[in-house]
Amino acid sequence: MEKHVAQISRILMKRGWDITVITEQYDESLPLLEKLDEMHILRIPKDQTSSKLKLWKWMINHREIFFQCDVIHCHDVFWWYLPIRMLNYKVPVFTTFHGYEGSGVPTKKAIRSRKISELLSKGSICVGDWMRGWYNAYPDVVFYGATTAKPAKAIQNNKAVFIGRLSEDTGVLEYIQAIKSLNGKISLDIFGEGDLLLNVKKEIKKIPYIHYQGVTNHAEDLYGDYEHVFVSRYLGMIEALAVGRNVYAHWNNEIKKDYLKSFPKKDAIFIFHTSDEVAKKLLKPQQKNDELLFEAQAWALKQTWENAADVYEELWKK
Repeated sequence: MEKHVAQISRILMKRGWDITVITEQYDESLPLLEKLDEMHILRIPKDQTSSKLKLWKWMINHREIFFQCDVIHCHDVFWWYLPIRMLNYKVPVFTTFHGYEGSGVPTKKAIRSRKISELLSKGSICVGDWMRGWYNAYPDVVFYGATTAKPAKAIQNNKAVFIGRLSEDTGVLEYIQAIKSLNGKISLDIFGEGDLLLNVKKEIKKIPYIHYQGVTNHAEDLYGDYEHVFVSRYLGMIEALAVGRNVYAHWNNEIKKDYLKSFPKKDAIFIFHTSDEVAKKLLKPQQKNDELLFEAQAWALKQTWENAADVYEELWKK
């Protein structure tokens, strides 16, 4: 979501928009006010995000910021904006829904909250068509992501990379087990952080062909160094396909399975559930039709952030 907002905001500013991003001060060392690439960043103090009432009070106290806008666009957390929506319904508000809550299927409360957000928005964007079934969503636009990645020369170096959040729904432990079962035939570099970080470090301790590499802000620049890419989110999948790499995506429950199956180029990636499945596929990466991979790469290269910005401006014309 961070990359999505940053990339689209930069393009919109070049087109004349004045952008203010309101977000959490997740780290107290971050300034409350900052200007980044001419983008205004306004952070809600960390101690004001511990409860809904505190956050809503902050929003109301800063309501003049919203009243001066031509457009408000929420990314998932429409409920932040709810008190302002009640105070002033004249400023049009839109919402992009990026994913689902946690690593399990949505609760009735989560579905209800999402529906209220949609109904109170002037228009909405869903990242993936799977939301129609799971959230009873009726988006104005279905979108999957974009990339600045460029094609890289094909390689066969028996190296794999995992880039993403280290959590249950990204399948990082399944990827590790698959590599371990191959006994060094393929090496693995892991980039990311999350609640499974300690588990990951414990699992790969003293394994010479699996390395934890910390975090990266430039994933698309790394894919070209590897033959195999382990990602299970749309943005990473699009970036890896644009580079021209074999993509392996893990699902841990039915909603994640539907998420992956709704990807426009699902036939060109390896979708799996168990570590045994991906281990077998790693030994035969070319079992996918080369023509499918070529078509998927051509499609991915057309998913530009310029086109994504067009989607936002077209929606706002409502």
